[in-house]
Amino acid sequence: MLMRVFSLVYDSAAGGFDASVVNEFLYSRKLLRLETAFFVHDGVPQWSVLVACEEILPENESADKDPLEAGLNEWQRILLRRLREWRKAAAEKRGIPVFLVATNRQLQEIVIKAPDSLEKLRSIRGLGQKKVKDYGKEILELLAAFFKKK
Repeated sequence: MLMRVFSLVYDSAAGGFDASVVNEFLYSRKLLRLETAFFVHDGVPQWSVLVACEEILPENESADKDPLEAGLNEWQRILLRRLREWRKAAAEKRGIPVFLVATNRQLQEIVIKAPDSLEKLRSIRGLGQKKVKDYGKEILELLAAFFKKK
């Protein structure tokens, strides 16, 4: 198991916290645990993020085990798994079922279409204004980090 702590500093110019470093770290790993703590240091808001994860095993598994992975290439299967892990964490954070964040079919379509904007993300069936507002930025950050490393 790998463990890493990230410090995310508030960026007033961007109006938020840049979590891309965490997303990049996780793109090829399976998330096991995520813990956060908010604090202010020298008047600057910050998040401390503890990530526990493990490396993805080599791609020896058959896509037959998961019908959603059938027809996807290796990197698409890895991306689908990353999206599922993100969805699980997002659902746990909000205390809701995972399908309320995004359905398996929506995640599969995200993998296939690889949207690079909120508008393109909204074109995916079932991802309306609210879901894109709530989760769109996180999804696009995950995709950008994944494709940057791919």
